[in-house]
Amino acid sequence: MQSRFSMLLAVLMLLGCTSAQIETEAAGERRVSFVCGNGDNVEMRFFPLRREAVLVRHGEAIKLQQQPSGSGFIYSNGPNTVRGKGEEIMIEIGRMVPIKCQAR
Repeated sequence: MQSRFSMLLAVLMLLGCTSAQIETEAAGERRVSFVCGNGDNVEMRFFPLRREAVLVRHGEAIKLQQQPSGSGFIYSNGPNTVRGKGEEIMIEIGRMVPIKCQAR
């Protein structure tokens, strides 16, 4: 009887950890740091369930909405756009020259 209880307890603990981990990954943010060709360091914070991302550059947080993309990803709020695929992103700010960045 005790071995059944121990086994049941172990299974429940394992399931609890697994579901908590999945829930955290699905609901939580994902942060990625990048080094850019112009010397900037930026961070992208992705919120997949909300279809949003935040670009943190020079201490300023810029909120972006996910856009349709044939390949990779695109987040934009109009004047600011981040396009990415794999380990690279391209930051477009207004009429500035796009900034190419690589994940650290």
